[in-house]
Amino acid sequence: MKLSTSLIFFLFFSVSTQAITINGLTESVVFGMETSGTEACILAEIKLMEKARREVEGESITSESLKLCKSSENEVQCQYFTNTFSSIASIQIVKYEPLKFPNGKECEYSTLEDDNLQVTRKGNFELKKTPKQDDNFDFRVTINKNQFFSHPLNSSKKLLKMNDTINMNIETMEDMYISVFQWLPFENINSINKIFPNNFDQDNYFQSQITHTIPTNKAFEKYDLRIHFPDEEKIFENDIQEFLMFIGTKEDINFFDNYNYADFGEKLASIKKLKQHQKSYIVHKRRDN
Repeated sequence: MKLSTSLIFFLFFSVSTQAITINGLTESVVFGMETSGTEACILAEIKLMEKARREVEGESITSESLKLCKSSENEVQCQYFTNTFSSIASIQIVKYEPLKFPNGKECEYSTLEDDNLQVTRKGNFELKKTPKQDDNFDFRVTINKNQFFSHPLNSSKKLLKMNDTINMNIETMEDMYISVFQWLPFENINSINKIFPNNFDQDNYFQSQITHTIPTNKAFEKYDLRIHFPDEEKIFENDIQEFLMFIGTKEDINFFDNYNYADFGEKLASIKKLKQHQKSYIVHKRRDN
């Protein structure tokens, strides 16, 4: 599903050393008949929270991501998702107050000329920046590809087995615990899932000065991380973006397997010593047999 967002304006913006306040922030999402009004209202709220973070953080897309997004048919949306994900580890929403419209509702619907609908949300925010990460507590990560050509999930099992796998290499400056999370905005924009450690691969303590792999050497025969294009009956794009966040911590942090977008940012903000890196890749719909 493709979403288009309107320009955001705000009525009041103040900054202090303690927190950043944004009042009267609004966001609109245009949606078609395939999306329910309730779902569009939720998406507009998520977009509103994302934009609040970006008002504080600004644009932070890297040259690597800019180059990657140029290979997408929807370059602007690719850049938007990239900026959105990069802000989650640096900006925490401390307080959010949804505002109501004159009709008493938190979502305002309107009909557009092209038979699409528009839903608008507005709210007040209090945000704070998370502490600067320690540059000496660091690691580097590479993935084997940043573009994949994959058959859709609704393809036959034979075709799905032909899809490529993603492999990750990580080298740490210090001994640390590594966790990896995945964000698939085209499938569920409000869900972030842990993919490592997992039931097959549980040892995430990585010693320094050693190149580690995910899947690890102990577990590579038990599972793989195969990249599939989403169900083409639900996603009508020819390419999509997916995102990985690699988190290094000094302590062994007990993460849930799944977070909603806001709770994930709050969890990261609560960790005292943390380093995070992000990688994105594009999945192109594969059409051959």
